[in-house]
Amino acid sequence: MAEPQTPPAQPATHKPDDASSATANNEPKMQPIHEIMERLQRGLSDIRDVDQGLAQTVDNLLRQGADPLRVNQRSFQHEVAYALQDVERSRVGTISMSPEARAEATMLSGSAAGLENDRMLALMRATPGIDDSAVVRDIRRAAAEIGQQADQSTAPIRSQVDVLENRVRLAQRPAEAGPEPAAQSAGSRSAASSEPPPRGRQTPGERADDSAREQAQQARAGGRQQLFRPGALDVVLRGMRPGDQGNGAPWDPNPTPLGPRLSAFQEKMVTGRDEIAIRDIEKSGRAALDALEGFRTGEGAVVMNRIQQAARSEPGGMAGVLAEMREGGRFSDLRQQFNNALADEKGVTQAYDKAASALARYGQDRVGIEQVIARRPDAANLSAKFEQMDAQIGEAAAGTPSRRDGKNMVEDLARQAAELIQRAVDTVKSVFNRSPSAEAGSRAAPSPSMGP
Repeated sequence: MAEPQTPPAQPATHKPDDASSATANNEPKMQPIHEIMERLQRGLSDIRDVDQGLAQTVDNLLRQGADPLRVNQRSFQHEVAYALQDVERSRVGTISMSPEARAEATMLSGSAAGLENDRMLALMRATPGIDDSAVVRDIRRAAAEIGQQADQSTAPIRSQVDVLENRVRLAQRPAEAGPEPAAQSAGSRSAASSEPPPRGRQTPGERADDSAREQAQQARAGGRQQLFRPGALDVVLRGMRPGDQGNGAPWDPNPTPLGPRLSAFQEKMVTGRDEIAIRDIEKSGRAALDALEGFRTGEGAVVMNRIQQAARSEPGGMAGVLAEMREGGRFSDLRQQFNNALADEKGVTQAYDKAASALARYGQDRVGIEQVIARRPDAANLSAKFEQMDAQIGEAAAGTPSRRDGKNMVEDLARQAAELIQRAVDTVKSVFNRSPSAEAGSRAAPSPSMGP
């Protein structure tokens, strides 16, 4: 009996994937956020040639990205995606990257940390098609603030989203309204082309035919009028024209001319935006102060109490202690304890990162609000109000160590924001140190410089 023959072995096939190929090449696969940052780093010189301000934003994010803890923060990843979107909206154009990184960038740029409000998410996803950079900036800022709220459907939030949606509609209106005149003119030409040429003397039958044609043309014209009937904005503008009495009585006064009414409307809109901006910066300031105090008296209380105890016996006070919290400094042991707490205790790290993020946002918002304050009639009162808030936040931040040796958290801010806050702190100190001896003492122990 013949033995069954064993079929010849087929060569094994192997379909390489990203992981196997990366292993074969001994190159770990880059995470999407790191790839996005690496692509921005490559294109930084081109970005700088196109937009210096945008290049500065990208460079600042890349510097922050050197800290692994910062990169892992979801809010930071969203900021990187926003920067990429702004770069690709500029003359730099689309930046090449892997499909995984592109998908991550699209997802991050269309949302914000903690954001669940559907209408706000829709606005975020619409930002690539919005040409007005101010509208895009305000949408992102509102999305970040709403994402921090436990209840994202409150009446103030709905009102805020209503305003943003209206601004988007106004920004997109010229593009949407453009085809209508062309459609009307096309319809007019079509109607004109359908009219019969003039004739000489007509018979009763021809006149009847003409009458039927006129009725058909009127019906078609009525259909076009229904198709191109004026919208609500047209009705409002028509009623605002001086020569149009609308349906009013002959003795009614003429409406106010369009120019002054538009000016008043625009002024009201600017005032409304300014009020929102001022409320937002106040909220941002309270969040920064709460986060700083939460770290100093909460999760970070143990190490902060040790630093404060050392400051009581230090001639230079807290500023002197922080300046010496560095390698080789007199308080290097406190620096080591602070670093160990951030590295080993998750609660301390989270509380510190929350305080740092809130402070950075306030610093950014604080610089931007200056131009709003300048055009307000109550500019002096607002300046005094924000200087007081600056002093409170600055005192808490100046007494909290930075991640950098020998620095405090104020020095982590952008230079302009750091100068504003430090100036407010110095102003408050000068009020309580009027005596010559106190002033001499303050000059003898200056606070650390604002430089990097």
